Amino acid sequence: MKYNKFFCTLIAIASVSCTTSNADDNPNPRPGKDQGEEKPVTSDITSIYDLNQNKGYLNSHAATWQNSVLEMDYSSIVTLEQPKITPAYPMYPRIKKLANGSYLLIYQQNLSAHDVYYAKSMNLTSWTEGGSPLFEKTDMNQYESSVKDRVLFSSADAIVLSNGDILAFASFRLNKGYKLNNLNNGIMMRRSSDNGASWSEPQIIYRGTTWEPSALQLASGEIHVYFTSADPNLGDSGTALLRSTDNGKSWTSVGKIIRQRAGTAMDGSGQTIFTDQMPVAIQLNGKDRIAVALESRFGRTGTSADQYNLSMAYSSDNWASGGLTGDADGPADRKSSIFTNEAAPYLRQFRSGETMLSCNADKTFCIRMGNALADKFGTPMPSFEKGCWGSLEIIDDHTVVGVFPTSWSETSNGEQISRSRINIAKFVLNHRINAAVLTPETDGSSKDWKDVDDALFIGISEPEGRAGKTGTTFRFAYDNDNVYGMIERKDASLTSSDECTVMLQSGNGTGTPVSLKFSFKDGKIVCSDANVKVASCILGTLDDTTEDDGLTIEFSIPKSFLGIVSDKLLFNAVVKDDISGEDTFFGLTANNYQKWIPIELKPAAEPAPVPDPGQGEFNSDGPKWSEGDEVNPWN
Repeated sequence: MKYNKFFCTLIAIASVSCTTSNADDNPNPRPGKDQGEEKPVTSDITSIYDLNQNKGYLNSHAATWQNSVLEMDYSSIVTLEQPKITPAYPMYPRIKKLANGSYLLIYQQNLSAHDVYYAKSMNLTSWTEGGSPLFEKTDMNQYESSVKDRVLFSSADAIVLSNGDILAFASFRLNKGYKLNNLNNGIMMRRSSDNGASWSEPQIIYRGTTWEPSALQLASGEIHVYFTSADPNLGDSGTALLRSTDNGKSWTSVGKIIRQRAGTAMDGSGQTIFTDQMPVAIQLNGKDRIAVALESRFGRTGTSADQYNLSMAYSSDNWASGGLTGDADGPADRKSSIFTNEAAPYLRQFRSGETMLSCNADKTFCIRMGNALADKFGTPMPSFEKGCWGSLEIIDDHTVVGVFPTSWSETSNGEQISRSRINIAKFVLNHRINAAVLTPETDGSSKDWKDVDDALFIGISEPEGRAGKTGTTFRFAYDNDNVYGMIERKDASLTSSDECTVMLQSGNGTGTPVSLKFSFKDGKIVCSDANVKVASCILGTLDDTTEDDGLTIEFSIPKSFLGIVSDKLLFNAVVKDDISGEDTFFGLTANNYQKWIPIELKPAAEPAPVPDPGQGEFNSDGPKWSEGDEVNPWN
């Protein structure tokens, strides 16, 4: 997998040529320019976003989460910077999908922040320009008549409630002397009941020195705001909680609920200080249990800088014991410093069970897949680079949006200026799929596959200046005799060097996999195995500058050639582009078979319930990530 920060998407109109090979030498072309017809043919390639639409069972993939991976859709990458948005140094971005299907982007000005802005989009691509203020400079006397000072806002986040209302939260502080009086700092909230078209006046819901509020609505309707509660004079922090049982009209402070000892105070008093900050919480699928991802900060020792680690904390009783008192730390139900030298977590969970934990690691935005209990996580997937404070938003059952700022410095009129841009991209969830019962006509057309929903996706990054993006989807079907595959490759620049290799391994990961290379020969797609029937449709022309749509490849292979075990195969693929090189699913290599993606030749079945912690393993069918891989797919 390769990362590229530049992007361009072109929609092509191309000629179409369909052929079969290895079992049928008679071409089966469809109407197009190649047959002398003037009317252009539109693409028959199915978008990955039109697939995987069946809702499926809750926690359907909890038992095989270690075979689940994310794939960036490089054609979806959008970058926003001045003058499209304000200011020149946007940071701390958060995206929310709204009740009407549109999107809200919230971000702050600069690292320390003065104001908070927002932008809106209907499609994650085109955003309102300029940036509108959401929490902006004002006089504190609007809220407290005895104090006049510049109010600064930072680390805003929002939640879309079950009734469609948006609640946005930001930490505020006075520009002068904020360390001296906690009552001059706190959390403000604004509400929108019309998908961000208008906003209520700001409301102070908490007073005290705070950063990084984030919200959660429980299945019961209760709303939580988790936030960093800190004393900057001492270097002390911890995670505190606000509750609302009336849809955010009023709030109750619970106090600090999560913290661990981190050392002694910076003032030399020897006072114990705590950490656990920047919290993001989820309620786990089908459970009362709450999982909270945290950043844990440990102080300098000698000449070493602060160290930031990621921790997790949990509650199965909605924090019924209330806030921590005295020098107590807690809760006992936690996993401390599970990942070191990482910071700024964000936590989400798919309906299918997999959790996702994102973070900053060496100024790179990384995402880990986790299990349904959010207490085990796999190998980090790097994506955007050179920034901090990213976030995730699930927009459907197979798609998550990642947002992350990239920062740099430039010289203007002899002055060094900090700049940044906001990067946005979709990531597609690839996990175990169920092949359809189907006997398609192997003619290269996707017409027989219109009801086959389960699909997998590989995207390829492309060099700067390259027009177009490559994305390939894979679907499977079976009958009594054969397994069938439909490969659809979107590619604006088809060349005769383009290839795709499909690998199918036995369901128990033993033996030698069947490897099928599909490549061009004399302008037609052929398969490396003569026993495989293959047909293709080329939606474009090869090796020229004409904009293409891509191609489809349909194949059938006898079941007797495959090591089908327990109605299951394991799948991997490599897509080759003559300019971009090769790409595969993240974390999969040629021989780590246990991590390949399962294809089940049977209908999906409702899974067993996910056990509570300590009641038994629920991932025995998955690979053991501790084994590691010799090949790093990111090199």
